[in-house]
Amino acid sequence: WFGNYDKLAMTRILLEEVFQTDIDQAQDQIIFCGDSPNDAPMFSFFQNSVGVANVLDYTDKLEHQPSWLTTKPASAGFVELAAAILDAHSNA
Repeated sequence: WFGNYDKLAMTRILLEEVFQTDIDQAQDQIIFCGDSPNDAPMFSFFQNSVGVANVLDYTDKLEHQPSWLTTKPASAGFVELAAAILDAHSNA
């Protein structure tokens, strides 16, 4: 492994180089969903951070907690989040 990278550093590069998006300016327009301790930098940075329920297994290992939690774990938690976003969008 070379370098000192984490998900946030690589997401910053991806958004800038591929999508020409300044992550700092778009921070409040992005939702991040995660499930493990290596997601802590993303939970800390994005105000719209969501942990699927099984992230609770790592509460004592997370430097930063997500802003919201789903009630379901793993992929079912992601489906729950996606359904909530679609529902909110259709009711807007």
